[in-house]
Amino acid sequence: MKTPVLETQRLILRPLRAEDAEEIYTNWGSNPEVARFMSWSTHANADVTREWLIGAEKNIEAEGIYEWGFVRKSDHKLIGSGGIYYKEIRGMYDLGYNIMKECWHQGYTSEAAARIVEFAVQELKQKYLYAYHAKDNPNSGKVMEKVGFRYIGDREYDSMDGTKHFEAKEYILKA
Repeated sequence: MKTPVLETQRLILRPLRAEDAEEIYTNWGSNPEVARFMSWSTHANADVTREWLIGAEKNIEAEGIYEWGFVRKSDHKLIGSGGIYYKEIRGMYDLGYNIMKECWHQGYTSEAAARIVEFAVQELKQKYLYAYHAKDNPNSGKVMEKVGFRYIGDREYDSMDGTKHFEAKEYILKA
């Protein structure tokens, strides 16, 4: 299924595009505080962001990958991104998200995550989803719990470039 456009009360969730590179780089891709607990590292420049987005555009038609940009309806600003990614080893989708620092603690992440979960359960007919966060980032766990995930145990993860290692908490959502 092609990645659809989704809506919430305050957000439009739409597929990411290469032309979003400058806005993403400026709003959160270059911010070390946003990248601190992510599997990706801070983008060195907008070209790095663009390379990622070219891959994201190719995935719009792919099965098992649904990734959205979070656009605030009030001003059409791209404030974050997230999605679900099917993990064969788990036999379920993994939920992930990030949002620009200026939008932290305003409920946008929970709002977007809830809509993504609703899509996974209603449209993709998923019975289970999982997610995890760095132990040093408990606010991400609060988002997970708010949208229906329950803590199941500890794990570890590394950044994609191998420069960061995290102790983490893992969660499952049973639909």
